[in-house]
Amino acid sequence: MPSSTEEAISNSLEIEQPHLLPHIPYLLQDLWALGSSVDQILEIVGSLPLSSVDTTLLDLGCGKGALSIQLAARYGFHIVGIDAMTTFLETARNKAEEYQVPHLCQFEEQNIVEFISIENHFDLVILASLGGIFGSFESTIAKLRTQVRSDGYILIDDGYLRDQNHLNRKGYEHYRDHENTIRELTAFHDILVHEVNTTSTNKKINEDYLKLIGKRCRELGLQHPELQKDLDAYFQLQEEECHILNHEVEGAVWVLQKKEMHHNTV
Repeated sequence: MPSSTEEAISNSLEIEQPHLLPHIPYLLQDLWALGSSVDQILEIVGSLPLSSVDTTLLDLGCGKGALSIQLAARYGFHIVGIDAMTTFLETARNKAEEYQVPHLCQFEEQNIVEFISIENHFDLVILASLGGIFGSFESTIAKLRTQVRSDGYILIDDGYLRDQNHLNRKGYEHYRDHENTIRELTAFHDILVHEVNTTSTNKKINEDYLKLIGKRCRELGLQHPELQKDLDAYFQLQEEECHILNHEVEGAVWVLQKKEMHHNTV
């Protein structure tokens, strides 16, 4: 696997210990949604004027397919899910069979940064719980717009800082206060259709996930004592991330409708 893909996976999953990357499927085996606000996103997407007959969605960094599969099952949408983790995609395909929607779900193994280098025309593109993988919010929107048709939708599940406009921490460089976040999200004059606060939901998700990850870290440490130091560092990082998300960040799901910019001609 190319080093750039490994780096993208490590960044999206908040892994600073490269020796643990092969063990991530074990550590995250109890988690299907991998952090995104699935129930709230399902409701939000359901409120959009999209026809189940011919709607095609793009789920970037789809992970194990929790969101893609439930969107397909609930609304009949066609979904293309992109992720670079082979084991995650295997779970996603198995889950699609379980939910009886394999004909609606197409899961592809690819680096999402490479995938979006080619223009597409989806009705909705989703970027859920991947942080600043594309840089600032403005840079992220610029890239996601290339994947959506005119008047299509962009959904981002992320957040903004409560009391400051910058957080000097790896993985949080793109975070801004609310005013500047909205300014960046709408830099291309797209319409902000929805903004839903997910803080309370995220807090419960993070607490539950932390317990499950802690259990698997302890199990893996017993099986591989040579990894104990890395496992301790990984779990400590997860605890720190939860603290930041619970105390310094407001979680939010935003939906924007893409509007083409028309230039006056002389």
